[in-house]
Amino acid sequence: MAKVIFTPWKEHSQLLAVRGQFYPLPFHDGPDMRSKACATVGAWKLRGNLPHPVEATALLTDAILHDDAQKNSIFSIRATYSAAFCRFVTGLVDSKIHGQRKTMFQRAIDLGLPASFVELRHEATHRELPSLTVLRNATQRSLEWLWDYYWAKTDLSADAVPVVSEPGVLDGADEDVEPIMAAVRTTFDQMMREDESEPPRKKRRFHQNVSSASTQLVSICKASSLGASALAGVILEDSILVPTGRRIGDSMTETFAKWDHLLQMLAEGHSPFLAALTEELVNIVAFSNSKDTKNDPFCEGIYMWLDHILTSPEWESRRRLLSYTYIDAVCAQSSNHWTALLKESVQNGPSRDPASLIPATRQQPKKAKAGAKRTENAAVADDLKELKKYGWETVDSFQPVRARAQQTRAMQIQSIPMWTGKGNNYAYLVTDEPTKESVIIDPANPPEVTPVLQSQIDAGTIKLSAIVNTHHHWDHAGGNDEILKTFGKLPVIGGKNCQSVTKTPEHGEEFKIGERISVKAVHTPCHTQDSICYFMQDGDDKVVFTGDTLFIGGCGRFFEGTAPEMHKALNETLAALPDDTKVYPGHEYTKGNVKFCLAVSQSDAIKKLDAFATANEQTQGKFTIGDEKLHNVFMRVNDPEIQQKTGKTDPVEVMAALREMKNSM
Repeated sequence: MAKVIFTPWKEHSQLLAVRGQFYPLPFHDGPDMRSKACATVGAWKLRGNLPHPVEATALLTDAILHDDAQKNSIFSIRATYSAAFCRFVTGLVDSKIHGQRKTMFQRAIDLGLPASFVELRHEATHRELPSLTVLRNATQRSLEWLWDYYWAKTDLSADAVPVVSEPGVLDGADEDVEPIMAAVRTTFDQMMREDESEPPRKKRRFHQNVSSASTQLVSICKASSLGASALAGVILEDSILVPTGRRIGDSMTETFAKWDHLLQMLAEGHSPFLAALTEELVNIVAFSNSKDTKNDPFCEGIYMWLDHILTSPEWESRRRLLSYTYIDAVCAQSSNHWTALLKESVQNGPSRDPASLIPATRQQPKKAKAGAKRTENAAVADDLKELKKYGWETVDSFQPVRARAQQTRAMQIQSIPMWTGKGNNYAYLVTDEPTKESVIIDPANPPEVTPVLQSQIDAGTIKLSAIVNTHHHWDHAGGNDEILKTFGKLPVIGGKNCQSVTKTPEHGEEFKIGERISVKAVHTPCHTQDSICYFMQDGDDKVVFTGDTLFIGGCGRFFEGTAPEMHKALNETLAALPDDTKVYPGHEYTKGNVKFCLAVSQSDAIKKLDAFATANEQTQGKFTIGDEKLHNVFMRVNDPEIQQKTGKTDPVEVMAALREMKNSM
């Protein structure tokens, strides 16, 4: 018997309308409807059966609308934020609500909720109310988490999806494909209207819009047996994957980065899509009407997409959804420059054995039982069976040409301790795994750094491409010349006063390491006037190398700067980075820093840091920007507890007082 679910809304479209009011599209230029959405949810609450994520979204949004210092007191604003945030977290992780007893941290892990949310809830409930800066940031992160956890999974309006009564598989011979393609184009038009030159916060909203669009496109595909091929057709007919005006030899790296996420979500959401897309791509390179196929920029771009999907690590787990039968047949029967290259890619590329293509989310630890392995194989078999339902056959008798080791992450970071027991410095070797291209950050003591670099170069595991410095002090940039003598001419990227510097990036300037690692230079003048932090991202991995600007639980001395500069560096520039960005400082100073923090505040976050530092000699890369906002007193200058301890209320004066207190220890 089907389970009956009662909802406070009469029609599902009402829920979607409220979602649109809470999360308007980036290009929405109409009135702000968030207050109306909150009122609607308030009415639903009276009817009962209101899902907690819906209520939490309304409470958090209402707190944002309440954030007006001209109408409400600061205490009232902080209290409203705290109440909304605490109810949001408690409703998810309270053990008294959900049966089997677990700790709040265990429930948070089960749900994918950041542990820092539980920590902040405890702070707000049992200690002083957090600062407005912390509460505003936590509220924004909570709304983003609720989008992924709940709202993105709600079904989209059926109005945009062609109505197909009881669609069957492979029964679309008499179906008109034009309405399907029109619905696909409407979805793409809405998504692509977002200007990617907007500020970072709006860029995150654009990625959120991509997630929403993928859900709608999957719905379109599932509503019709022609959906997958119609979607693939629009993507290629409208030149979405190959930029208009592309020239022969132009890089496709930025294009891959832009569209990979959407295409992969479509492949996971509707199994036949990837096979349909690759079939259309193969048709273009094999049967192009171009007079000079070899020098056709569009054909080259299409081939590069095929090669990217068939061989790159980013697509490794999705290749289980591919059918190679058609690709093999076309390469055998149609001979031109691109099909010859494609045939070579298929033959020399990664294994096509379905058992080797189990996605990472399904993989088990090495000691997994045999039953788990059977479950994995059954899951892959289900994917292959789904492809066959839509007419794509798999090659069951082939032998894998080459097996590729599973790659769990593409950015590798190796810490190289220097002057342990004295300066306790760190140099960092950062490597893009696919290309092995590497940079060495702050190699100040060559006798300790050179053997590490040489051994990896000899082993063929790295290709050293640059020296990167966070600032000019001798214990960070003083080894540059000796490294250059040993390893030859290399670019030296750093502040203008760094030893043998060849390139000083502007604030916000970006460059790449290898294929995947994007680097942004973030200027943080104070410790020195040429201090630069480096924010790096590879997929979901986000890290920042902070030199002597930010330490775990502390900050650098103001040798060449002032308290206003350090306040800006920590609480504006670095605080604006994503909260899940891991921090790699220039020194291991955590034990000393946490002693000072405990002298200023006895918060649970600081006690937790103290316990970790006591149990571990190294703390680099173990804590995030979000963690620093909780346990680093230099990033809590708006917190009343810290202000009371320093006797100051102005954030800059609090920063100056904290530094003086720390210097005197």
